[in-house]
Amino acid sequence: MKTVGLLPAAGIGMRLRPFRYAKELLPVAYERLDEATSGLRPRAVSEFAVEILSSAGVKDLYMIIAPWKLEVFNYFGDGSNFGVNVAFLQQEKACGLPAALNLAYPWVKECVVAMAMPDTIVRPRSCMTQLLTMMKESKADLALGVFPTAQAAQLGPVVLERDVVVAVFDKCENPPAQNTWGIAAWTPRFTELMHDELGRAGQTEKEPVLGEFFNTAIRQGLNVRGLEFVDGAFIDIGTPAGIRHCLSTTSQVPDDGARGD
Repeated sequence: MKTVGLLPAAGIGMRLRPFRYAKELLPVAYERLDEATSGLRPRAVSEFAVEILSSAGVKDLYMIIAPWKLEVFNYFGDGSNFGVNVAFLQQEKACGLPAALNLAYPWVKECVVAMAMPDTIVRPRSCMTQLLTMMKESKADLALGVFPTAQAAQLGPVVLERDVVVAVFDKCENPPAQNTWGIAAWTPRFTELMHDELGRAGQTEKEPVLGEFFNTAIRQGLNVRGLEFVDGAFIDIGTPAGIRHCLSTTSQVPDDGARGD
């Protein structure tokens, strides 16, 4: 079964207001140019999500963008400069992460999906490779990559029993663990579950969060596994604190095995 990548970038960036530029293009780190060229080049934060997908062998990516984020389209183009193939889907109205992912349903419903968030940086670089391997070996319908963080109350902490996901929380006052899910992969079984649940829910004032669908998968008996990267790193660039943390610690994002919280 083919594996494709999903990169949702259609949010309105409320946590960074009044900043209105596409946060996915923030230059948060630098890399050395080739030996024939001196100096450094800035790297946009979303390049790191593309990197972990590409290094896992996922070369066909769908990026969901909003009409006001055409800079992201211009930056990545067809993806050839980044060693991948990129197709863009436009979400006319921001209505939550699950709806953005569901926009890709006609193109991904028969594929394994590997999802990375283009406003976060996760380490190790091999995390998506390891997650897809674990998902295949455990025959999971849904697999979550879980990373340590000191900001669990603002993120999506996960309760694990060994590698089985018991529950997923979202922005809870008293998080059950100092961790958060940061990447995910799933089979068509979860794609269909999310698509059907969104169809039944219809239009509501409250935007659903992805963790609700993870918990629905658990309740419906899907095989939901978690891979905990206890020495990994998770940096959320979607907040001013996250940007300051990334820029103040180092010009280079932490390498494999480095802590980032």
